Amino acid sequence: MKKIVTFILVFFGLILILFFTNVMWKSPAFYKTETQYTLEVPVMDMTTYKTIINTHRRPYIYTVYGKNKGKVIVVGVEHINDPSNAQFDSIRHYWAINKPDVALVEGRLGFLFKWFQDPIEHYGESGLTSALAKKDHVNLFTWEPTREDEIELMIKRYPAEKLAMFYALRPFYGLSKEERQNNPEDALQKLIDERTDYDHLRHTITSWQDVDSIWQTDFPNKDWRHHDAGYGWPGYLQEIWNGSNLSRDEHMIQIILEQVNQGKTVFVTMGSSHAPRIENTLKTALK
Repeated sequence: MKKIVTFILVFFGLILILFFTNVMWKSPAFYKTETQYTLEVPVMDMTTYKTIINTHRRPYIYTVYGKNKGKVIVVGVEHINDPSNAQFDSIRHYWAINKPDVALVEGRLGFLFKWFQDPIEHYGESGLTSALAKKDHVNLFTWEPTREDEIELMIKRYPAEKLAMFYALRPFYGLSKEERQNNPEDALQKLIDERTDYDHLRHTITSWQDVDSIWQTDFPNKDWRHHDAGYGWPGYLQEIWNGSNLSRDEHMIQIILEQVNQGKTVFVTMGSSHAPRIENTLKTALK
């Protein structure tokens, strides 16, 4: 019995050491703002963004200075996982010359074991930014709102059933093509069980058959199994997708404003579409 207890203590002690030394990672913490700033200039919506999507630079990088010597370095890049891509050199360069106090990344990321997993290969720009933050002991957060906070914002504008359908389908279209085509019904059912178990959404839809029925009624000429969300969503789902993006960006901006106004240097990475869409909002708010 003593040997078992000793083994357990040693095992968990080793795990704690690996987390403490950043060999093993957990997801970055959510950031809860204490101040709510009024945004004079709204974030650019996705409809407007489509008019510049093929013309703006990539990576999209800029710095905005605030008061109290604070500033934010915004780095918008493509969501890719090739460590040899030059965009990751840009991230390293701007990180090194700015020496940030706070790092913000897109997405929740997840567990990572650095001895066996490459941060970029698993989490792209968010993985690299997280690695730099951990190496330099910089405070690291996801700029995403919690799912509960996002739903609280979205439920004021959209019916619960349609929101539940959207939140189940969004990660479905994030799966690889092979994963989606190999028993899509089971894949969607799992996501429904996981992604609708929140206040306001719970029990609004409970099965992939519910989604299938709604989809066939509302979008009879499309099949959800083979739809490609990269080219947009049908009907009201596009509006919900746009609303979700706006709520995420607005939450990110609130975090940036709070930290910059405290005199902090903030380094934030994101997909290339977010960076130009928040630029005028940030510059106006920090002027």
